[in-house]
Amino acid sequence: MKQKQLEATIRAALLALLPEQGITLPVLAAFQPTKQGRVDDGIYFFSVDRGKRGWQARKYRDDGAALTATESQINESMYQFQAFVEDDLSAPEQLLASDVLSAVRGLLQSMKFTQAMTAAGIGVQRATDIVTPAFVNDRDNFDFNPNFTVIFTHHRNITQATAHIQQVAPGIHRI
Repeated sequence: MKQKQLEATIRAALLALLPEQGITLPVLAAFQPTKQGRVDDGIYFFSVDRGKRGWQARKYRDDGAALTATESQINESMYQFQAFVEDDLSAPEQLLASDVLSAVRGLLQSMKFTQAMTAAGIGVQRATDIVTPAFVNDRDNFDFNPNFTVIFTHHRNITQATAHIQQVAPGIHRI
């Protein structure tokens, strides 16, 4: 599975589950190549590591003209999720960024989400704790950036054709 397909699958599954929690924020890929910047309120995710790889599996198929080998390897892709929500001091029932991110973290570990990911060939590992670093935003106000990371596992396949051997000539040679 390639990165764009992985991210589209994660985003679609998350967008389907967020309204059940009363969350209508957009889910966006952070650090877009076209530099759109951030919206006022939103959930962002981005790749932070293309980590470990598992064992390779090989399958061979003889199609008559050549031997086709398909190698499949499990890959881990670590993603960071973060939320930004403008604090409305006059709305005591408003969900803040940490509230939204707690719901997102819970959804990523939920049965519905993991079943959707499993059906798409993606595994979901345990999400890390939420950390909430503070920073000064573009309006010179204090803001918070709650975030966590989670690892998704998926397969990458390589297919190669190898010609059939017509003849083997044994020979022992001196070195």
